[in-house]
Amino acid sequence: MRDFAAIDFETANNEHSSVCSVGVVVVRDGEIADKFYSLIKPEPEYSNYWCGQVHGLTAEDTENAPVFPKV
Repeated sequence: MRDFAAIDFETANNEHSSVCSVGVVVVRDGEIADKFYSLIKPEPEYSNYWCGQVHGLTAEDTENAPVFPKV
């Protein structure tokens, strides 16, 4: 596989809609061609301790971030 996009979402709590960050890497011909990362204000807007332990993001990190549809 030499051409693909890898997407990673992190969530702030146990709700699937609580995306708090997204990262995307596009690989073309085996080389990184593009990448994107953004913090996202989760919906519902609260952070679960255990989720934060996984990715290291806090409510303070995302309080001024755009919501997912804006990203």
